[in-house]
Amino acid sequence: MISILYDVNRYRKFLNERVNDGNTVIELGPHLGESTKLYVEKTKLTVAVDKSSQSEKAFDKILPEFKNLRLVKGDARNFETIKKVMNLTQRCDVLAVDMGGGRFSDTVFKVWATWAGIFRPKHSVLRNRGLAEFIQRAEIHDESVIKEFPDDGWLAEWGRKTPYALEKQLKEFEFWVDL
Repeated sequence: MISILYDVNRYRKFLNERVNDGNTVIELGPHLGESTKLYVEKTKLTVAVDKSSQSEKAFDKILPEFKNLRLVKGDARNFETIKKVMNLTQRCDVLAVDMGGGRFSDTVFKVWATWAGIFRPKHSVLRNRGLAEFIQRAEIHDESVIKEFPDDGWLAEWGRKTPYALEKQLKEFEFWVDL
């Protein structure tokens, strides 16, 4: 299931409700950890990924409280960041993406698609105004779009079926990342 929200308080509440006991969670853009602190006690492992020094300072205070919490400092659009997270976990139950609630959705969608394809979450929770507005305004005029998709929570064709598939996916990622 993929859930899209915009209001930060609703996002935090929903994310906390979506995380179940024993889940593995990858949270992209935890900022100061306000969302993370709501659910982390329930998880087997939570991997928070953020590139900001503000986040790093906030997590320096939070990390000692939770043995199941890891912070990976890095840009979610960067291959090295993905590799660091892959060293901690190969899959997740919940993928949370809050890379700013702004209007522009292209980066959020690309990051979600890449991370969801690699880590195959059962649930994805995204906070972005642009995606929310897109869904609100969209009308479907092609009945082939309204077919039954597998409820795996991620795009199956992006899945890591072979090492080649992952390599191909990362090469595509390279096209839109400013290295």
